[in-house]
Amino acid sequence: MCASVLIAGTSSINAANKVEIDSAVAGISVAMNNFYAGTANPEVELKDYLKNPVEAASAPTVPQTAAAETEAPETEAQPKEVSPYANIAVSQVGTDEGYVNIRSDANTDAEIVGKIYNNCAATIEETVEREDGTWYKIQSGSVEGYIKADYFVTGDEAEQVAMKIGKSFCEVSEGGLRLRSEANTDSEVIDTLWQGDTYTVVDQEGDFVKLSLGQDDDGNYITGYVAKQYVNTYVKFDKAISLEEEKAKLEEEARLAEEARKAEEALEKAETEAQTERETEKKDTQKATETEKKTEEETTKKETKAPEKEAPTEAVSNATRSAVVAYAKQFVGNPYVYGGNSLTGGTDCSGFTRGVYAHFGISLPRTSRSQAGAGRQISVGDLQPGDLIFYANGGSIYHVAMYIGGGQIIHAIDEQHGIGISGLNTGRVYCAVSVL
Repeated sequence: MCASVLIAGTSSINAANKVEIDSAVAGISVAMNNFYAGTANPEVELKDYLKNPVEAASAPTVPQTAAAETEAPETEAQPKEVSPYANIAVSQVGTDEGYVNIRSDANTDAEIVGKIYNNCAATIEETVEREDGTWYKIQSGSVEGYIKADYFVTGDEAEQVAMKIGKSFCEVSEGGLRLRSEANTDSEVIDTLWQGDTYTVVDQEGDFVKLSLGQDDDGNYITGYVAKQYVNTYVKFDKAISLEEEKAKLEEEARLAEEARKAEEALEKAETEAQTERETEKKDTQKATETEKKTEEETTKKETKAPEKEAPTEAVSNATRSAVVAYAKQFVGNPYVYGGNSLTGGTDCSGFTRGVYAHFGISLPRTSRSQAGAGRQISVGDLQPGDLIFYANGGSIYHVAMYIGGGQIIHAIDEQHGIGISGLNTGRVYCAVSVL
């Protein structure tokens, strides 16, 4: 239910001494700007934080007071390291509803302006003491308001939680980027990435970033390395959602559900019309054959052939494709779970395509490898909405997605992205299959 917020800088070949922060990065921008202003080399130090979130989260912290006590009064104070999470609070919500209301003032009778769910990040702008306890004035995403301090962790605890819940990504800044098997330019090239592609970052080694392309049918992660200078790395945290954003989200879900309903109605209509047309043609054929039947029986016995399976009409085929795509789009934003089969509660890539097609009475095997052999092979140039495309590593298929038209695909990407829509990178497609 939470949306997302970015908190990281840009790493490019021409930006060694410059880190740009998007001014629209709501709740995190204040704390991050403080970090950049208070450190000598912010880009390097931030990347150290992002290098290994689990290791960083467990690393011991040195109290600043202890460091201050060791300094002689006449010695010029050395710049203190400022954590990028210094002014960040992370929500720890344990309510039955799963969220806490954000209010326009520091009291429980004030107007509700938004909601914050568990493990969402916020910037603390002010601390307010009231008779009923401490309140924080926070900013998270587009929401600014007050919430009881009881629902947040701050300081070192917030940093440790943030390191665990932050989602690390990178966007490819230059097309034709080689993905290598090891963190060097001499190792095997296992794939080619294109500008605008976004991947999950699992580690950083020297001048290279280790990326995940997802899990294969056996649950193994497909990973590789790219040079840092050709990607922009960033971290996402969940954030609060305003009442307006929540309303818009619900309206969008209702719109997609209505589109899916109308598409299925159009499919039913097309199938009914096609069935009526077939029955009419059958009656006409029967009348014609009855006229010639006597003559044929007198001359020879006609060999009886098994009836051929009728191909769907173009109208039914197009309606089916539209309905399949419309149905699939309803699940964007739902979680990825390896081995899962629930379109709402969690599924992996092949579970997603299998679940979508099952709704239309089309049975697919469970794994991406087996689904690649379930239909007829087609060229990428002949892709139509509803067709399946497959990705491989070393000739072994590990991921399946559905083409939805307009150069886009829908798929269960990975644990960080969930079910989403991406651009079709034709250079990475191993094969394509149509089951319609």
